[in-house]
Amino acid sequence: MEWVVVDYGEVVCQAPPEDAAARLAGTVGGDPAAFWDAYWSGRAAYDLGTVDAAGYWGELCGRLGRAATPALLEVLVRLDLQMWSHLDEGTLQILRELDARRVPLALLSNAPLEMARHIEAAPFAALFRHRFFSADLRLAKPDPAIYAHVADRLGAAPADLTFVDDRPANVEAARAAGLRALLFTGADRLRRDLAL
Repeated sequence: MEWVVVDYGEVVCQAPPEDAAARLAGTVGGDPAAFWDAYWSGRAAYDLGTVDAAGYWGELCGRLGRAATPALLEVLVRLDLQMWSHLDEGTLQILRELDARRVPLALLSNAPLEMARHIEAAPFAALFRHRFFSADLRLAKPDPAIYAHVADRLGAAPADLTFVDDRPANVEAARAAGLRALLFTGADRLRRDLAL
């Protein structure tokens, strides 16, 4: 286990709390189900960096019949960042233990530029020797190219990377690319999987 590479969303951070999700959807108004349909249908392009925040949130608001004013866009970006900022203390403790043992850590996240910069500014980001974000790379999981890029940048063979993600498709793609990949279902299971 030369490197441990972890996902951010729902691994380092928890799933969005209901109140935070409701606050974000309520800012636009209308039917919450329609909001979340619009939120996820455009998210891949936003995470990939092919659509910027104004384009993503503007399209979402347009689908819901709401004018995307600069003030509203600013609020939506801020609430989105907050929604994805509830850290999983169990995972962080594991990462601290690995860091104390000098196990090199890296972060690999499908995240838009705003989220990438938000994560990089957080104190926990110092645990990671390298941080990779889809919007910076213009590559996203589960594209096999992103795993090859990470291995190359880390100067490691894919087999020397232990990758942790909560999405089965990302885990399967990482395994196909030669990484040791673990499906994250909680910090207790991760601790067992890493034999800590």
